Amino acid sequence: MYRVRRGDTPFESFFFKLPDTFLLVFGEDLRLHLISDAWLATLGYGDGAAPPENFLDLLHADDQPAGRERIAALGPDNPTLRFPARCRRRDGSCLGVVWNLSFDPERRLYYASAHETAVHLNSEDAHIPDGFVDGLTGLPNRRLFLDRLEHTLRRRERRKELMFAVLHCGIDRFKVVNHSLGHRMGDLLLMSVAGALRDAVRPTDMVARLAGDEFGILLEDIRDVSATLLVVNRIQQKLVMPFHLDGYEVFVTVSFGIVFCGDTQRTPDDVLRDANLSMVQAKAHGGGSYVLFEQQLHDQAVHRLELELDLRHAVERGEFEAYFQPIVALADRRLAGFEALARWRHPSKGLISPVEFIPVAEETGLIVPLGRWMLQEACRQARAWQQRFAGRPPLSVSVNLSARQLAHPELLDDIAAALAASGLPPTLLKLEITESAMMGNEGRAIEVLGRLREMGIRLLLDDFGTGYSSLSYLHRLPIDTLKVDRSFVTNLHANPTDRHFVETIVHLAHQLGLDIVCEGVEQAVQAEILAAMGVEFSQGFLYSRPVAAHEAEMLIITGL
Repeated sequence: MYRVRRGDTPFESFFFKLPDTFLLVFGEDLRLHLISDAWLATLGYGDGAAPPENFLDLLHADDQPAGRERIAALGPDNPTLRFPARCRRRDGSCLGVVWNLSFDPERRLYYASAHETAVHLNSEDAHIPDGFVDGLTGLPNRRLFLDRLEHTLRRRERRKELMFAVLHCGIDRFKVVNHSLGHRMGDLLLMSVAGALRDAVRPTDMVARLAGDEFGILLEDIRDVSATLLVVNRIQQKLVMPFHLDGYEVFVTVSFGIVFCGDTQRTPDDVLRDANLSMVQAKAHGGGSYVLFEQQLHDQAVHRLELELDLRHAVERGEFEAYFQPIVALADRRLAGFEALARWRHPSKGLISPVEFIPVAEETGLIVPLGRWMLQEACRQARAWQQRFAGRPPLSVSVNLSARQLAHPELLDDIAAALAASGLPPTLLKLEITESAMMGNEGRAIEVLGRLREMGIRLLLDDFGTGYSSLSYLHRLPIDTLKVDRSFVTNLHANPTDRHFVETIVHLAHQLGLDIVCEGVEQAVQAEILAAMGVEFSQGFLYSRPVAAHEAEMLIITGL
C-alpha cells in the first residue's frame, strides 16, 4: 500500500531526510511506496497534498509507454537502467529528468533516483530530454551535465555548507585502441569504462559522457576533498583488471582533473573548463593520475592563449629579429660562422624568450611561416657579410629546422627561394635538425635531407646524445656534422663520465667522416679539453651570447 510517512525504520528515516535528493521506491505493480521529501517538494506536493500513487503517473502521458517498456526490461541480467523522461508537477508543468532505476529481486522492489536537468517544460513541449542522453553509453551527455552542475551551483548559493566536486576524466592513449583495433572496439571500450565509472559512484552522483573518450563526474554532498580522492582511487582500482572486448584484453588508465567546490558566481562552463585544464595537466604527467585545479593553471592557459593570438600576427607585423651566436673553429680560434636564432620583440611585453614562444609555434603550425622568415633573413644577412668582408674567409650560417618544417611539402621550395633571393652559396647554409624531428616519418625525413644535401647544403644533427635511437640509424642519415648537447659539456672538465661520453661521440663521428660541434662551452678549460679530443667547432657563452646582427658584425671585425 502506498504511504508517505517518516521514521518507521532507520532506512526510511535516512531516506526521507536526504537533502535535495530525488529518491523513491515502488513495487512490481508500479505503486509507489516511498518518496523523499525533496522530491515531493520539487513536484509541488510539499504541503501534504497526496501525490499520484503509480510511478508512471508521475510521467508525462506521452512518456509513459516508453517508461513502462523500459521498466519491464529490468531483471537479473539487466538490473539497472537509465532513461530520460518528463516528470509532471502538481501545477501541470513538466520537469526534464534522467531516471536511474535498479531492481532488488529479493524484496521485489524498484529503487529510483532522478537527476534534475534544470530544464522546466510545459506539458505540450516536445520530448526534449532525449537530447540529454549519450546514444552510445546511455549516460547523460554534456548538455545535461552542465544543467545539473548549474543546479548544484544554485543549491550551494542557498546552502553554503554544501560541498561538491567536478571530475573531468579522459582515457589515456584511447586513440591507440581506435587505430589498432578499430572504432568498434573503441566503442566497446567506451561503454565498458562508462559502466565502471557509473558503478564507482553513488546513485545520487552523476556520470556523463562529455565528448569522445572524456567523461564528467559530479559528486554532490561530499564531506571534503578526501572523499573525492576515494572515488578516484575506487575507479582506478576498477580499471586495474583488463577489459575483455570481443576476444581482446585491453588495459586502460584514466587521467582526472578535479575542481572542488569553488566560487558559486562562476558558470558551469567555467568549472568544467578548469577541470579539463587539470585533466590535461594530469595527462602531461604520464596519465593514470589526477591533478587538483589551482588558479595558476587557468592563468597559464590564458597567458598561452594570449601568446598564441599575438604570435599569429607577429611575423606579418615584423616583430621578430634574427640573433646570431658565433661558432668557433677550435684549432685556431677562428670565427667559422653563426647560428641564427629567432627572437620576438613584443610591442608591449618586450623581448619574449624562445622557450615560451617556440613550443606554441610548433603546436599551432606557426613555426612554418616563422621558419620561412628565419631562412630568408639568415641567408640575406650571411650574404651581406660575405659581400662586406670579401677579403675574409666566408662565414657559414646555421638555421634550425623543426619537425613541422621538415614535413611541410614546400620546404625545399622555401629553401631554394631563400638562397636565390639572397645570392648566398648553398655551401654556406647549414640546417640543424633534431632526432625527434624525424620521428613519425623517418623515411620521408631521410628523403628530404638527401635532396637538401644534393643542393650543396650541409646538414647537422642537433642535440646528439639526448635521443633514444641515434646510433641505430645514424649511419643512414645524410648528415655532415653532429652537434653535442650542452648537457654533456657543462661539467666536462669536472665529470669523467661526461668527458668519456664526448670522447666516444668524437671517435664515432670521425669514424663516420663527420664533424663535431659542441654547444654550451662557457669556460676556457672546456674549450681546451675539446680541442685536445679533436673536436672541430664549439659554441657558447665563452665567445658570445646570441646577439643582434650589428653586434655580430662587431665580432667579425674584432675577430672575437
